[in-house]
Amino acid sequence: MPRFLILGLAALWATPLGAQPARPARPLENIKVLSGWTSAEVRDEMQRMSNAIGVKCAHCHVQGNFASDEKRAKHTARRMLQLTMSLNSEYFPGHLPAAGESKLGRVTCYTCHQGTVTPKLTAAMGDLAR
Repeated sequence: MPRFLILGLAALWATPLGAQPARPARPLENIKVLSGWTSAEVRDEMQRMSNAIGVKCAHCHVQGNFASDEKRAKHTARRMLQLTMSLNSEYFPGHLPAAGESKLGRVTCYTCHQGTVTPKLTAAMGDLAR
């Protein structure tokens, strides 16, 4: 049996039926606040944000056109990211996140939102809002 046929059969045997090669991730577009971050870092942080405010990607992004700035929630998210980054740089400048933690710093979306779209207020913060 020719050598290439043996190698071809071995490759088929090693590949699960129906398995397709992983598609490369689409390049990120329209990144304004997290510029300088790698694609993986941005995607990881987006997942953390999604979990922190209890929403899916479509809350901020137009499905099929993630670069679109059409949704108001995306503009709000950018402002909140800038606020979070500012707080971290001012109050926790030396903080180094552990593996798997947010690169934003000690203050994250979860700090205020805790799984809800509207930030949670403590009793003391409620007094300030009056």
